[in-house]
Amino acid sequence: MPLTLEELEDIQADCLADDVDIVFEKMSLWDETTVREYFENGGQLPGVDTQPPGAAGPMLPPVPEAELKRWFPKWKKVEAPKFRIVCFHNAGSSESVWTGRGLRTTVDNPFVLHCRERGGELLALELPGREGRRAERRETELQRYAAAVFDVLAPLVQHSPEVPYLLAGHSMGTWLLFELTKLMQTRGIPLPAQVVVSSFCAPDVAEADRPWSRNGPMSDEAFKEECRGWDVNAVVFAPSNWPAYSPMMRDDFTLFDSYVYSPAPAPLPVPVRAFYAAADKRVKQQHVEQWRRFTSASFSLEEVEGNHLFFYDVPHRAAYMNRVLAGLPAGFGT
Repeated sequence: MPLTLEELEDIQADCLADDVDIVFEKMSLWDETTVREYFENGGQLPGVDTQPPGAAGPMLPPVPEAELKRWFPKWKKVEAPKFRIVCFHNAGSSESVWTGRGLRTTVDNPFVLHCRERGGELLALELPGREGRRAERRETELQRYAAAVFDVLAPLVQHSPEVPYLLAGHSMGTWLLFELTKLMQTRGIPLPAQVVVSSFCAPDVAEADRPWSRNGPMSDEAFKEECRGWDVNAVVFAPSNWPAYSPMMRDDFTLFDSYVYSPAPAPLPVPVRAFYAAADKRVKQQHVEQWRRFTSASFSLEEVEGNHLFFYDVPHRAAYMNRVLAGLPAGFGT
């Protein structure tokens, strides 16, 4: 719920910050932690631009290509790209769900082919602690990941405003996407032309209404059952695999278990397309429908075949990707 003026004044008094003005229209949308940080820092949020919504932020320094490749390992630079598709994977997964072919598949997936054939760049995020980044420390707070991704992606977007981009997130990746768009809005970075979310509740869902249980108190066996509820493949639970997967999945599940929602400055003024899976045991149509209130532009809700992890079923993933591509806005090679 938005903070009231009385609540803001109480926090201001508690922080002994009578010399810091309250900007109600903006600060009422923050959570209490952010408001306290603002007052305690004399009216500044370290690392956060507080300009009015919609105002262009200061130019950020370009990011070295090596750093882009660290976060987006399969990214291939295109001279004068026509568009970009930026993707965020689910918990316990990696960028390959967006860039890979799939087992025993001889052709690239529709996203890869579309970008290659139409002059676009595909940037699929790889979080630390997996695949080529397995030696890097994982986080258990989504906002930290969002800040790190912003530092890499925002300069790329800002220095090429003529290149439209799309953000797509699956499952936990949708909440990371939301936190990133909040930073984009707050800091005056050009927004995506479209947002695509699949198989997850909107980020403001009350904890009591989340269709899962916190993994922290669970025994190892109970956590395996929790994972099965998300349609995790049985091969993950094999004695030879579980010791490697379990710590990563525990950390990734904690990203959404411990997530604390705070609102964006305003609903996204861009179209949002949402997808739910017909055989998903956890996330149902009504959960994904909640994303409707996060846009002030158009919203669509569509069903796809498969379970929660339909990305691992090559035909289901291809069907989903082709539907996304069929609904791309102008300028994306369509």
